[in-house]
Amino acid sequence: MTTFQIRALGMALRTLDRVAPSRAARYAYDAFCTPPGQHLRTAAERRALQTLSANLDTAEAHRIETPDATVHAWHWRTSVTPSSGRVLLVHGWTADARVMTLFVEPLRRAGFDVVALDLPAHGRSSGKRLNMPIGARTVLAVSDALGPFHRVIAHSFGGLVTALAAEGGAPLARALPVQRLVLISTPHSLPRLLDDWGAGLNLGNRLQKNFAAEISIAAGRPVETISAGGMLKVAAMPTLVIQDDDDDIVPASDGPAIASTSGAVLRTTKGLGHRRIVVMPAIVRMSVRFLKGEPV
Repeated sequence: MTTFQIRALGMALRTLDRVAPSRAARYAYDAFCTPPGQHLRTAAERRALQTLSANLDTAEAHRIETPDATVHAWHWRTSVTPSSGRVLLVHGWTADARVMTLFVEPLRRAGFDVVALDLPAHGRSSGKRLNMPIGARTVLAVSDALGPFHRVIAHSFGGLVTALAAEGGAPLARALPVQRLVLISTPHSLPRLLDDWGAGLNLGNRLQKNFAAEISIAAGRPVETISAGGMLKVAAMPTLVIQDDDDDIVPASDGPAIASTSGAVLRTTKGLGHRRIVVMPAIVRMSVRFLKGEPV
Protein backbone atom coordinates (compact mmCIF):
# COMPACT_ATOMS: atom_id res chain seq x y z
CA MET A 1 0.00 0.00 0.00
CA THR A 2 1.03 3.60 -0.53
CA THR A 3 1.67 5.87 2.45
CA PHE A 4 -1.66 7.58 1.83
CA GLN A 5 -3.50 4.23 1.74
CA ILE A 6 -1.83 3.11 4.98
CA ARG A 7 -2.84 6.31 6.77
CA ALA A 8 -6.38 6.14 5.41
CA LEU A 9 -6.79 2.51 6.43
CA GLY A 10 -5.44 3.14 9.90
CA MET A 11 -7.77 6.11 10.40
CA ALA A 12 -10.79 4.14 9.16
CA LEU A 13 -10.04 1.20 11.47
CA ARG A 14 -9.50 3.42 14.51
CA THR A 15 -12.74 5.27 13.81
CA LEU A 16 -14.69 2.03 13.47
CA ASP A 17 -13.07 0.68 16.64
CA ARG A 18 -14.69 3.46 18.67
CA VAL A 19 -18.20 2.26 17.82
CA ALA A 20 -17.82 -1.39 16.74
CA PRO A 21 -14.63 -2.97 18.14
CA SER A 22 -15.34 -6.51 16.94
CA ARG A 23 -16.12 -5.34 13.41
CA ALA A 24 -12.97 -3.21 13.35
CA ALA A 25 -10.89 -6.24 14.39
CA ARG A 26 -12.45 -8.32 11.63
CA TYR A 27 -11.78 -5.63 9.03
CA ALA A 28 -8.20 -5.37 10.26
CA TYR A 29 -7.84 -9.14 9.86
CA ASP A 30 -9.23 -9.00 6.33
CA ALA A 31 -6.88 -6.15 5.42
CA PHE A 32 -3.87 -8.02 6.86
CA CYS A 33 -4.70 -11.06 4.70
CA THR A 34 -5.21 -9.05 1.49
CA PRO A 35 -2.09 -8.68 -0.68
CA PRO A 36 -1.56 -5.26 -2.26
CA GLY A 37 -2.23 -4.93 -5.97
CA GLN A 38 0.40 -5.83 -8.54
CA HIS A 39 0.26 -2.24 -9.81
CA LEU A 40 2.41 -1.26 -6.80
CA ARG A 41 5.44 -3.09 -8.23
CA THR A 42 8.27 -0.91 -9.44
CA ALA A 43 9.08 -0.68 -13.13
CA ALA A 44 12.26 -2.70 -12.54
CA GLU A 45 10.32 -5.45 -10.77
CA ARG A 46 7.80 -5.61 -13.60
CA ARG A 47 10.59 -5.90 -16.19
CA ALA A 48 12.32 -8.66 -14.24
CA LEU A 49 9.10 -10.65 -13.86
CA GLN A 50 8.32 -10.24 -17.54
CA THR A 51 11.72 -11.69 -18.40
CA LEU A 52 11.13 -14.63 -16.05
CA SER A 53 7.69 -15.30 -17.55
CA ALA A 54 9.28 -17.23 -20.42
CA ASN A 55 10.46 -19.87 -17.95
CA LEU A 56 6.85 -20.90 -17.35
CA ASP A 57 6.40 -21.65 -21.04
CA THR A 58 8.73 -24.66 -20.74
CA ALA A 59 6.53 -26.37 -18.13
CA GLU A 60 3.32 -28.38 -18.05
CA ALA A 61 0.63 -25.98 -16.81
CA HIS A 62 -1.99 -27.15 -14.32
CA ARG A 63 -5.09 -25.69 -12.68
CA ILE A 64 -5.96 -27.16 -9.30
CA GLU A 65 -9.27 -26.52 -7.59
CA THR A 66 -8.93 -26.01 -3.83
CA PRO A 67 -11.47 -24.85 -1.22
CA ASP A 68 -9.79 -21.44 -1.21
CA ALA A 69 -8.97 -20.76 -4.87
CA THR A 70 -8.28 -22.05 -8.34
CA VAL A 71 -4.53 -22.47 -8.13
CA HIS A 72 -2.15 -22.39 -11.08
CA ALA A 73 0.95 -24.57 -10.97
CA TRP A 74 3.75 -25.54 -13.36
CA HIS A 75 5.55 -28.87 -13.59
CA TRP A 76 9.01 -29.43 -15.10
CA ARG A 77 10.21 -33.02 -15.51
CA THR A 78 13.83 -34.06 -15.23
CA SER A 79 15.54 -36.00 -18.02
CA VAL A 80 17.63 -37.89 -15.46
CA THR A 81 16.60 -41.51 -14.85
CA PRO A 82 15.58 -42.46 -12.26
CA SER A 83 14.20 -39.22 -10.88
CA SER A 84 15.35 -38.19 -7.39
CA GLY A 85 11.82 -37.03 -6.53
CA ARG A 86 9.89 -33.79 -6.80
CA VAL A 87 10.73 -30.38 -5.40
CA LEU A 88 8.11 -27.73 -4.67
CA LEU A 89 9.00 -24.03 -5.05
CA VAL A 90 6.94 -21.65 -2.86
CA HIS A 91 7.12 -17.89 -3.45
CA GLY A 92 6.62 -15.09 -0.94
CA TRP A 93 4.11 -12.32 -0.26
CA THR A 94 3.17 -10.28 -3.39
CA ALA A 95 5.40 -12.47 -5.59
CA ASP A 96 4.47 -15.44 -7.78
CA ALA A 97 5.92 -18.60 -9.29
CA ARG A 98 8.08 -16.69 -11.75
CA VAL A 99 10.51 -15.44 -9.11
CA MET A 100 11.36 -19.04 -8.19
CA THR A 101 12.00 -20.34 -11.71
CA LEU A 102 15.78 -19.84 -11.68
CA PHE A 103 15.92 -22.90 -9.42
CA VAL A 104 14.27 -25.07 -12.07
CA GLU A 105 17.08 -26.02 -14.45
CA PRO A 106 19.73 -26.67 -11.75
CA LEU A 107 17.22 -28.89 -9.94
CA ARG A 108 16.32 -30.74 -13.14
CA ARG A 109 20.00 -31.34 -13.91
CA ALA A 110 20.35 -32.72 -10.37
CA GLY A 111 17.63 -35.27 -11.14
CA PHE A 112 14.59 -33.61 -9.60
CA ASP A 113 11.17 -32.98 -11.07
CA VAL A 114 10.09 -29.45 -10.11
CA VAL A 115 6.72 -27.83 -9.38
CA ALA A 116 6.09 -24.13 -8.76
CA LEU A 117 2.75 -22.60 -7.84
CA ASP A 118 1.00 -19.27 -7.56
CA LEU A 119 -0.46 -19.06 -4.06
CA PRO A 120 -4.07 -17.80 -3.77
CA ALA A 121 -4.50 -14.07 -4.47
CA HIS A 122 -1.14 -14.09 -6.25
CA GLY A 123 -0.08 -14.42 -9.87
CA ARG A 124 -2.63 -16.26 -11.98
CA SER A 125 -4.38 -17.98 -9.06
CA SER A 126 -7.79 -16.75 -7.95
CA GLY A 127 -8.77 -15.61 -4.49
CA LYS A 128 -8.60 -12.30 -2.67
CA ARG A 129 -6.85 -13.28 0.57
CA LEU A 130 -3.86 -15.25 1.75
CA ASN A 131 -2.73 -16.25 5.21
CA MET A 132 -0.70 -19.12 6.65
CA PRO A 133 -3.59 -21.63 6.86
CA ILE A 134 -4.80 -20.83 3.32
CA GLY A 135 -1.25 -21.15 2.01
CA ALA A 136 -0.58 -24.41 3.85
CA ARG A 137 -3.86 -25.94 2.65
CA THR A 138 -2.91 -24.93 -0.87
CA VAL A 139 0.50 -26.59 -0.59
CA LEU A 140 -1.19 -29.79 0.61
CA ALA A 141 -3.70 -29.66 -2.27
CA VAL A 142 -0.95 -29.16 -4.84
CA SER A 143 0.97 -32.05 -3.26
CA ASP A 144 -2.10 -34.26 -3.64
CA ALA A 145 -2.39 -33.30 -7.31
CA LEU A 146 1.24 -33.13 -8.44
CA GLY A 147 3.33 -34.56 -5.60
CA PRO A 148 4.37 -36.03 -3.35
CA PHE A 149 6.97 -33.39 -2.53
CA HIS A 150 9.79 -34.60 -0.32
CA ARG A 151 11.79 -31.40 -0.77
CA VAL A 152 10.74 -27.75 -0.75
CA ILE A 153 12.46 -24.40 -1.39
CA ALA A 154 10.49 -21.45 -0.02
CA HIS A 155 11.06 -17.71 0.09
CA SER A 156 9.85 -15.16 2.64
CA PHE A 157 6.19 -15.65 3.66
CA GLY A 158 6.25 -18.87 1.65
CA GLY A 159 8.61 -20.19 4.31
CA LEU A 160 6.02 -19.66 7.05
CA VAL A 161 3.40 -21.36 4.89
CA THR A 162 5.73 -24.30 4.28
CA ALA A 163 6.72 -24.57 7.94
CA LEU A 164 3.05 -24.88 8.90
CA ALA A 165 2.41 -27.47 6.18
CA ALA A 166 5.44 -29.48 7.30
CA GLU A 167 4.37 -29.33 10.96
CA GLY A 168 0.77 -30.25 10.16
CA GLY A 169 -0.60 -28.70 13.37
CA ALA A 170 -3.75 -26.64 13.87
CA PRO A 171 -5.68 -25.73 11.86
CA LEU A 172 -4.46 -28.45 9.49
CA ALA A 173 -5.51 -32.09 9.64
CA ARG A 174 -2.25 -33.54 8.29
CA ALA A 175 1.33 -32.69 7.43
CA LEU A 176 3.26 -32.43 4.18
CA PRO A 177 5.69 -35.42 4.07
CA VAL A 178 8.69 -33.22 3.30
CA GLN A 179 12.15 -34.62 4.07
CA ARG A 180 14.43 -31.65 3.31
CA LEU A 181 13.62 -27.96 3.32
CA VAL A 182 15.32 -24.71 2.30
CA LEU A 183 13.98 -21.45 3.75
CA ILE A 184 15.24 -18.18 2.28
CA SER A 185 14.56 -14.85 4.03
CA THR A 186 11.76 -16.32 6.14
CA PRO A 187 10.22 -14.40 9.07
CA HIS A 188 10.50 -16.16 12.41
CA SER A 189 7.82 -14.65 14.67
CA LEU A 190 4.19 -14.22 13.64
CA PRO A 191 3.45 -12.06 16.72
CA ARG A 192 6.16 -9.64 15.66
CA LEU A 193 4.72 -9.45 12.16
CA LEU A 194 1.33 -8.57 13.62
CA ASP A 195 2.83 -5.98 15.97
CA ASP A 196 4.78 -4.34 13.15
CA TRP A 197 1.72 -4.24 10.89
CA GLY A 198 -0.47 -2.79 13.64
CA ALA A 199 2.16 -0.22 14.57
CA GLY A 200 2.37 0.91 10.96
CA LEU A 201 -1.37 1.62 11.05
CA ASN A 202 -1.27 3.02 14.60
CA LEU A 203 -4.11 0.71 15.58
CA GLY A 204 -3.97 1.24 19.33
CA ASN A 205 -3.82 -1.36 22.09
CA ARG A 206 -7.44 -2.57 22.09
CA LEU A 207 -7.74 -2.93 18.35
CA GLN A 208 -4.33 -4.58 18.11
CA LYS A 209 -5.33 -7.11 20.77
CA ASN A 210 -8.67 -7.85 19.10
CA PHE A 211 -6.99 -8.12 15.69
CA ALA A 212 -4.51 -10.66 17.09
CA ALA A 213 -7.44 -12.61 18.53
CA GLU A 214 -8.93 -12.89 15.02
CA ILE A 215 -5.62 -14.32 13.81
CA SER A 216 -5.65 -16.84 16.68
CA ILE A 217 -9.14 -18.00 15.68
CA ALA A 218 -8.05 -18.56 12.08
CA ALA A 219 -4.87 -20.29 13.23
CA GLY A 220 -6.62 -22.59 15.67
CA ARG A 221 -4.03 -21.76 18.33
CA PRO A 222 -2.80 -18.70 20.27
CA VAL A 223 -0.94 -16.39 17.95
CA GLU A 224 1.86 -15.88 20.48
CA THR A 225 2.81 -19.56 20.10
CA ILE A 226 3.39 -19.38 16.34
CA SER A 227 6.91 -19.14 14.97
CA ALA A 228 8.75 -20.64 12.02
CA GLY A 229 11.40 -22.13 14.29
CA GLY A 230 8.81 -23.66 16.61
CA MET A 231 6.93 -25.32 13.76
CA LEU A 232 10.15 -26.66 12.25
CA LYS A 233 11.21 -28.05 15.61
CA VAL A 234 8.03 -30.14 15.61
CA ALA A 235 8.47 -31.13 11.96
CA ALA A 236 12.04 -32.28 12.74
CA MET A 237 13.64 -32.49 9.29
CA PRO A 238 16.97 -31.33 7.83
CA THR A 239 16.48 -27.63 7.06
CA LEU A 240 18.74 -24.97 5.57
CA VAL A 241 17.99 -21.37 6.58
CA ILE A 242 19.51 -18.64 4.41
CA GLN A 243 19.33 -15.05 5.67
CA ASP A 244 20.92 -11.85 4.37
CA ASP A 245 22.38 -9.40 6.88
CA ASP A 246 21.05 -6.51 4.78
CA ASP A 247 17.48 -7.77 4.37
CA ASP A 248 15.20 -4.72 4.37
CA ILE A 249 12.02 -6.72 5.10
CA VAL A 250 12.95 -9.56 7.46
CA PRO A 251 15.30 -8.68 10.35
CA ALA A 252 18.74 -10.26 10.06
CA SER A 253 18.17 -11.83 13.48
CA ASP A 254 15.29 -13.97 12.21
CA GLY A 255 17.49 -16.49 10.42
CA PRO A 256 19.57 -17.24 13.54
CA ALA A 257 16.36 -17.37 15.62
CA ILE A 258 14.83 -20.00 13.34
CA ALA A 259 18.03 -22.02 13.31
CA SER A 260 18.60 -21.89 17.06
CA THR A 261 15.01 -22.90 17.80
CA SER A 262 14.77 -25.72 15.27
CA GLY A 263 18.35 -26.94 14.93
CA ALA A 264 18.47 -25.95 11.26
CA VAL A 265 21.67 -25.22 9.35
CA LEU A 266 22.17 -21.45 9.01
CA ARG A 267 24.01 -19.67 6.22
CA THR A 268 24.16 -15.88 6.03
CA THR A 269 24.94 -13.50 3.17
CA LYS A 270 25.53 -9.78 2.83
CA GLY A 271 24.33 -7.15 0.39
CA LEU A 272 21.60 -9.20 -1.31
CA GLY A 273 18.55 -7.81 0.47
CA HIS A 274 15.18 -9.51 0.65
CA ARG A 275 14.21 -9.97 -3.00
CA ARG A 276 17.47 -10.24 -4.95
CA ILE A 277 18.70 -13.12 -2.80
CA VAL A 278 16.24 -15.58 -4.32
CA VAL A 279 17.56 -15.06 -7.87
CA MET A 280 21.28 -15.20 -7.08
CA PRO A 281 23.17 -18.16 -8.66
CA ALA A 282 25.16 -18.80 -5.46
CA ILE A 283 21.94 -19.19 -3.47
CA VAL A 284 20.49 -21.50 -6.12
CA ARG A 285 23.62 -23.69 -6.05
CA MET A 286 23.65 -23.81 -2.25
CA SER A 287 19.99 -24.79 -2.13
CA VAL A 288 20.39 -27.57 -4.70
CA ARG A 289 23.42 -28.98 -2.89
CA PHE A 290 21.49 -29.10 0.38
CA LEU A 291 18.52 -30.86 -1.21
CA LYS A 292 20.92 -33.44 -2.61
CA GLY A 293 22.31 -34.04 0.87
CA GLU A 294 25.67 -32.45 0.10
CA PRO A 295 27.61 -30.08 2.40
CA VAL A 296 26.81 -26.36 2.08
